[in-house]
Amino acid sequence: MSANPPKLKREVGMLGLTSITVGGIIGSGIFALAATMGSTAGPAALIALVFLGGIVVLLALPYAELSSTYPITGGPYSLPRRALGDFGGFLIGWGYFLYAFIGTAAIIDVFVEYLGTYVGGLTTTATNSYGAISITSLGVGVGLVFLVLFTLLNIAGVKWGSAFAIVTTFSKIIPLVLFGVIGLLFLRVGNFTAFGLTPFGWTGVAFAMSLGFFAFTGFEAASIPAEEVRNPKRTLPRATILSVGIVTAIYALVAVAFLGGLRWFAVGVMPGDWGATGGLLLNNVADGWGLPLLGTIVVVGAIVSTLGAGGDWVLLQGRMPYAMAKDHLFFKSLAKISPRFGTPVVALVFASVLTGIILVALPSFPEVALVASITTLLPYGAAALALLVLRRTDPNTERPYRLPYAMVLTPLAFVFATVLIYWASWPWTLLGVFLMLVGVPLYFLFTKPSFRVWTKVAELLGAVGGLTALALYLVYRAPTGGMLLGVAAAPMIGTALLFVGIPAYFVTLLLRRSTYPESKAILWIVTYLGGLGLISYLGDQFFIYDNFLQPSQGYPITVQPMGIITTPYDLVVLVAFALAMFFWGFYSAVPRGRAPAELASDRSSGPSVETVPMAGPP
Repeated sequence: MSANPPKLKREVGMLGLTSITVGGIIGSGIFALAATMGSTAGPAALIALVFLGGIVVLLALPYAELSSTYPITGGPYSLPRRALGDFGGFLIGWGYFLYAFIGTAAIIDVFVEYLGTYVGGLTTTATNSYGAISITSLGVGVGLVFLVLFTLLNIAGVKWGSAFAIVTTFSKIIPLVLFGVIGLLFLRVGNFTAFGLTPFGWTGVAFAMSLGFFAFTGFEAASIPAEEVRNPKRTLPRATILSVGIVTAIYALVAVAFLGGLRWFAVGVMPGDWGATGGLLLNNVADGWGLPLLGTIVVVGAIVSTLGAGGDWVLLQGRMPYAMAKDHLFFKSLAKISPRFGTPVVALVFASVLTGIILVALPSFPEVALVASITTLLPYGAAALALLVLRRTDPNTERPYRLPYAMVLTPLAFVFATVLIYWASWPWTLLGVFLMLVGVPLYFLFTKPSFRVWTKVAELLGAVGGLTALALYLVYRAPTGGMLLGVAAAPMIGTALLFVGIPAYFVTLLLRRSTYPESKAILWIVTYLGGLGLISYLGDQFFIYDNFLQPSQGYPITVQPMGIITTPYDLVVLVAFALAMFFWGFYSAVPRGRAPAELASDRSSGPSVETVPMAGPP
């Protein structure tokens, strides 16, 4: 081997990196963002966008330092794993994988909604309390067909080449800018003043931020080509800030046109009824201006954009389990490369099956976007923690870019990530926490052969199956009995068994003699997740969105936040809780009494897992 192996050329400048990042952020979300945020905040959605842009910059800057210092693939999984170890890295990677395949479902939802403009029967006329539309069974079927198509194309190795990428980038930016600029000609100041700037209060602004966050995901794209960036110390942070600024400006332009140019009667909404605007598409507003051609341009742009994004995300969601499987942290079969196509076929199919399940179970964009945002905010927050950990454990590695004031900015980023998870609202916070805690037994099954013997597998299946069966019996079949927390006791106990009992059993796996030595370093993560679920249940009753735990959704009782910790006291609790978890995580990853060189050696020594081959899922 050559003593001087070739290195990547640093040829990506400020313009190139900014273009990559803007293209990575702007996807399908913007085409549903204005209506979704407007239905929860009214004109104050503009304020929410500005605040959200600032938070995204805080979450993005740690990636600039980490990726320039450790330019390795699988960033959202590999970087936290380097700092937090295999178990911590797996849980963070599991969260990002959830975001990837759930986010793909959100993209397909938007695609079907806009396709429904020309194809009848794809979307429902019935809406939820925020006016959001859902896709019908036919629409789900169409979405599944396109999902299969995206998967087959990626299996065959058909690349979304540069020419197609350029087409899809311009197809989403040009219609948005056209809509925004032309919409300025139709502004009505009364839309911002006549019905109040904040018709739903500042809690509405907070909720709008949680809904809008999905449209900003992908900001880590600036950190991906870090080895190829000229003058990374200056370019990475500036391109990150500039990119988020450009995206925020485009989003704000679209929101101004949508909110200020809304012709109420023309779109079938009573004046000032912002809560009923969630189902409007941008082309509906353009049609209300008497500009059907503009509406057509927006629809075509949305369809082409979501087609491109759908193909890209199917590629992404397959690569995450593939990377984890290569590190012996996922099903062994997912690491296989097809000799014919040269692609991870099993991983692609596996991820797409999960996306299909989400499409069927949650055929509405806002709900899917909320769950996707919840599951990715943990990896984003963990990146901020990883920065401080690696500075302590690996201080001698050259850092082309160092985040200034990191001791202040990284905990602040973690706090904002925590607050956004809470604002993502009940019951989706509860569901997101549950899904992420499923990663605990999966880790042991994937890495510990002793957990794959029939007695352990039988125990796991028996415990989860037994708790689930008992919970469903209590919810739907048992006599209601007395009252508990203001509702029928039996269904409430059953609900607790489902969403508290099963995760609590997962936590007991961490505390066993054979697992505790490795598990103690990640106890802060499970405590963090459980604490978020508890705070959401005790928190403000404003933060409820389309609650599936209520009679109108077929559930026998209403389970919702108790309203004990109301706004702004919930913010005080969240800030204190987030800071406690951040520093617990830091000191768990940086044990006292060990030299930085020793810790750095541990982090780079590879996966500390039992390497007995796996036959597949237990």
